[in-house]
Amino acid sequence: MATKDQTVPQRNSMSSSQPMPSGSTTNQRHRYYNPVSKIQSLIHNLDTELVHLCKQCSVPKPPSSSNINAGIHNSSYGTATLAAAGFGSGAITPHRGHYDQDTVDKLLARARSISTPRSASGANTPMPLAPDAQKRQLRNVYRTRVIDAYRNRKIFTVYGNYHTVRRALVRRGWLEKLPASRHAKLQTMSEDSLLEHARRGNDYETVVISKMINHFPSFFIWQSKGQRDLFSEVRPFRNRVRRSQFLDFSTKVGLVGCAEQERWYREDGVCGMSYPRFYRLGGNNVEERMAFIEDYQQTQARSLLRHIKEHKPEELIDLDKGTIMSTNLDYALAKVKQMIRQAEHYSLDDARVKPPTPTEIVEIQTFMTQSADILKSHAKFRVSEKVMTEYARLATQNLDQIESLRPDYRWDGSRNLWILKPGYQSRGIGIVIRSCLDDILQWTSNNQNRKYIVQKYIERPYLVYRTKFDIRQYMLLTIGDSKVTVWTYRDCYLRFSSQEFTMDDLRESIHLTNNSVQKRYKNKQNRDPRLPKHNMWSLDQFKAHLRHVGAPDDTWSNIYRGFQQNLVAVVMASLDETELVQNAFELYGCDFMLDEHYNPILIEINSTPDLSPSTEVTARICPIAIKDCIRVVVDLANNPLAPTGKFERAFEVNYNINNGADVHHPLELNGKQMTIFENLPSKLKNSNRTRMFHKILNNVKVSASRKLEKIKEAPAKVVKATASSKKKKSSKSAAGSKVSFASPSEQVSATQQLLPKTILTSKTRENLALQYTAPK
Repeated sequence: MATKDQTVPQRNSMSSSQPMPSGSTTNQRHRYYNPVSKIQSLIHNLDTELVHLCKQCSVPKPPSSSNINAGIHNSSYGTATLAAAGFGSGAITPHRGHYDQDTVDKLLARARSISTPRSASGANTPMPLAPDAQKRQLRNVYRTRVIDAYRNRKIFTVYGNYHTVRRALVRRGWLEKLPASRHAKLQTMSEDSLLEHARRGNDYETVVISKMINHFPSFFIWQSKGQRDLFSEVRPFRNRVRRSQFLDFSTKVGLVGCAEQERWYREDGVCGMSYPRFYRLGGNNVEERMAFIEDYQQTQARSLLRHIKEHKPEELIDLDKGTIMSTNLDYALAKVKQMIRQAEHYSLDDARVKPPTPTEIVEIQTFMTQSADILKSHAKFRVSEKVMTEYARLATQNLDQIESLRPDYRWDGSRNLWILKPGYQSRGIGIVIRSCLDDILQWTSNNQNRKYIVQKYIERPYLVYRTKFDIRQYMLLTIGDSKVTVWTYRDCYLRFSSQEFTMDDLRESIHLTNNSVQKRYKNKQNRDPRLPKHNMWSLDQFKAHLRHVGAPDDTWSNIYRGFQQNLVAVVMASLDETELVQNAFELYGCDFMLDEHYNPILIEINSTPDLSPSTEVTARICPIAIKDCIRVVVDLANNPLAPTGKFERAFEVNYNINNGADVHHPLELNGKQMTIFENLPSKLKNSNRTRMFHKILNNVKVSASRKLEKIKEAPAKVVKATASSKKKKSSKSAAGSKVSFASPSEQVSATQQLLPKTILTSKTRENLALQYTAPK
């Protein structure tokens, strides 16, 4: 470090290099008093800091402080360091002005030349930062992104392998807050270790950003149905809409409850459910079990009449060997006529099932046994052909009449098949098909914990090349600040069974079209080759098939409109038991079938549909459906004119969220006090019993407080009465007048007036009322 004597000439030499203004010699020390020793210590400290910073940034060591003092005007580091520390050139040479722009550019250029080495070819190559500096730089960049994401409500969490949701949100500038199960090993690493390997878009960057936003709430959550709802205070976009289990249409039991309630919301052309008949046999509801038994017997009667209608009379009779009498047909016709009367004049009294009498029980058992022989064993009737022809005409007439009143009866065949499903399971688990009443009741009784529901099996569905199928339709339900909106997707796909449809075989490979079931079976070899090998059709393929079979042009539009009416009816029926939480939404997979006249039938609704690319059809439609879902939920909330993809608004309901009780306006009850015996008939008013009852009520009409006051006042009245009587006696005796004595009755009445009235207890009043009002 230079000495004091060496520094002063240097300073003077620097001062002499510039023209000095007049009077600067006398005013210099007073205007810029800066001792040399303080400048030296300041330069020394700055030099130490500069060396430390250069080591961290991998910059060559600057010249020593002695060289700086020897020639500050030849060194760029000293000037640059001081300027960076807040000291300009005037701090050292106060009489000298600031550097001009050219000098600053030269200093910066020299600094770059020192920190930027030259390659072999002579070109300048930027030197990479040190690891610590690079970590600090990345950390600052990530923290800035995290703060911006929190301010803009752009932090999301996705549980499960829904990568399409993640990519859609990341493209919109959202940051992911990882669940514990995603990148579990990387989440155990420290932040510094993650920053060493973090690159744009890799997993290390995702994990380190997630660590930084770990204490921030998520504003978009994609979770499973059983998970607890977190961060409810910030009202995030959550893919779950909660409702009571009795009206949760994503379960079989809840769908039955919605089917019972939808009649109150039914409106032609807007909403209305078309569904098979359901019964909950998993509980201990005796009334519902009796209703199912009654429906089973009615279905057996219709099945017998349909069997007569669909066969020729000569195929059903055998005068010599026939074992079935015509009384079974009479019973079936009487049963159907009774159903017609109930359907035409339906009331709540008709819905109540009355227990049968012993005679009716015998008739029912006989009919069920012999009708089962006809339908399953093809037993013959012992009647003439003419009589059977007349029975066939009556069967056709009554069936047409009851089916016009109950369109769902058209789906029934002649087998009386019922499908049994666990109330709270999906993907075809635990589903069986039965036709015997005893088997159905026994199965549900043995599996009470699975809450089985019994659904009428559709025996007459629309088939494509003799193969059963169903249609997977997506529905999106969104809840805004004041509206509940039902969205339906304009695209769908068909799922086929791997075997041809038949009623003689009840295996699941024939009757269950779930992809989770059908993927376990191989396609039948002699199946129609026009069917897809992967058992799925797109909507365009199905439309082409409708044109091929000659269906009307508006067939698909009618089918799609039927989808919307069914789904709107289900949502409306469950709305009373739905938690209307703002920003909640849910994507549902709805399964429909078609009857022989292209009418849609709602089978079930799944709250967690399979969105995996299992086939080439789902690989195309599922990612697009998820992206369109994000458009509706996220984009439409920020921009009402944002595109919604293929989702179409089917229905909208206005509602008001009750934010809590109004403490300023509590509950008030306004009314008029009831009056007793005011409008009674004159005969009843004048009767002795009524007058006596009035007397009893009048005696107990005085309140308890007034009675207590009378009791307190009674002793004072007695004292006053005795004093006044003594005065009267003394005055009368002095005057010599005649003395008069009161009678005993008058004395008793006087004492009764002086004594307080007796208080009747509630039990005493009740006994008196019964005594005077009881019939004689």
